[in-house]
Amino acid sequence: MEYRRYCLVLRRPPFQPGLLTLEEIARQACVHPEFLERMVDLGLIEPEQYSPKILFAPRAVADVCRALRLRNELGINWAGVGVVMDLLERIAQLESELARLRHE
Repeated sequence: MEYRRYCLVLRRPPFQPGLLTLEEIARQACVHPEFLERMVDLGLIEPEQYSPKILFAPRAVADVCRALRLRNELGINWAGVGVVMDLLERIAQLESELARLRHE
């Protein structure tokens, strides 16, 4: 019987410069990395890349800090924090669209 040898090639997405690791985001936002993992599970922050390592856009630091302020200062539960953050993002999109239309 003849055996064939195959090479295993791992295909990984290319590293995107400017993205931050979970640990870097946690350090900058002054939270524990496990807390960030929980925020990802809840859908409060979205990684740009999941494999081979979770990477975030730099704006994720501001998103984490905003979520913490909503939770700690206003007492909003985590589900409410997600709704408020979605609404704030939608308002920002509408304002930029309005500004674009006014300049046309």
